[in-house]
Amino acid sequence: MNAPVRHSAQRVMLCFAAAVALASCRTATLVVTEAVQPAAPPPPPAVESIWASTQTSVFALLADNRVPAADSMLLQFSRDHARTPAAARARWWRTLLRVDARAVGAEPSLTIMQIDSLLADSISIDIRTEALMMRRSINTIDSLRRVELRRRLQATQLANERLDELKSARDSVTKLAAEINRLRRRLRAP
Repeated sequence: MNAPVRHSAQRVMLCFAAAVALASCRTATLVVTEAVQPAAPPPPPAVESIWASTQTSVFALLADNRVPAADSMLLQFSRDHARTPAAARARWWRTLLRVDARAVGAEPSLTIMQIDSLLADSISIDIRTEALMMRRSINTIDSLRRVELRRRLQATQLANERLDELKSARDSVTKLAAEINRLRRRLRAP
């Protein structure tokens, strides 16, 4: 055999060996990949469907005037499904419960702090818009409430001052009537 033929035969043998090696590696990889994959567990229920059932339960609790239980359910949902749009919605509903007149210890400043916390997180644009409008409304309502409380306090103070003046006037009239009666008795006496 001459040199060019021998080199070309060696090249063919080398290419054949490489092809067999690659084919065996690919086959082995496929077998290993197929053998290692476990059966997929059933997918968990979608967060949105869980949120829908939670929301239905919360509405039922609110209809029964069980605000603390509804708040607790929303808190648990937001913890279980943190960093999801549904969890942000649950936090928003908790904030709305604070505004509800039936809420125990509903304090506008605490509600505003909770809204600010919600706004600081990355939440959906619809919740952000609702939260901003609610914050402005709560600020307005709170300032009107404070003005009304001040007006009532002033009215109460004014009424108390008037009552004191009236009592003082009655005392003066009573003393004057007693003095007149004493003078009448003296004039009647012989």
